[in-house]
Amino acid sequence: MKYILLACTFFIVNMATAQDNSFSTNAETGLAEYSKVVPQTGVTAATLYERGLTWINEYYPNPTGTIKTNEAGEKLVCKARFKVILTDKKGNTSAQSYVNYNLTFEFKDGKYRYVLDRICWDKPSYYDVTKWENKDDPMYQADTYPKYVEQTVTFLDELIAAFETVMNTPAKTKSSDW
Repeated sequence: MKYILLACTFFIVNMATAQDNSFSTNAETGLAEYSKVVPQTGVTAATLYERGLTWINEYYPNPTGTIKTNEAGEKLVCKARFKVILTDKKGNTSAQSYVNYNLTFEFKDGKYRYVLDRICWDKPSYYDVTKWENKDDPMYQADTYPKYVEQTVTFLDELIAAFETVMNTPAKTKSSDW
C-alpha cells in the first residue's frame, strides 16, 4: 500500500511540474503564434517604444538587420532566427537548421502588444513548426521533432520573458546631482 501511495504521489508531482512543450497556436489559422496585450498604466507610447527599441538593440547581435519596419513611436517589426541543435548519444552537438520568426511590437499610451508569428522551419517552402507535433504525418521523425519542439518552445518563452522584463522595468533616470 505504501508503494502504491508513493507511486501515485510521484506521478502527481511529475504531472504538476512537467513543462508544456507545445506551441501556442492562432485559433483561426492553426499556426504557431504567441501574442499578448500588456497594460502599462501611466506610460506613454513613446516611452514604451523606446524601451522596445532598447531591448532589440541589446538582445540581437545585429539589430539593424533584424528590424524590418520601424514606425517611430508606434510599431517595430523584426525578423530573426535561431538554430535548433541535436545531441547524439556520445554528447556531440550539431546544428541542424534554423527556425525563423517574426516579432511585431505595437505601442499605444498605457499598453503595448507583441505578436510572435510566422514561426517556421528554414526550408524552401513554408513549414510551420506546429507540423513537428503532428505524429500522423508520414514524414514525422519521433527521435528528432520532439527535441526541436522543446528547444523552440524554450527559446520563445525565454524571448518573451526577456522582452516583458525590460518593458515592465522603468527607465533609470539620471540624477542631476553632481
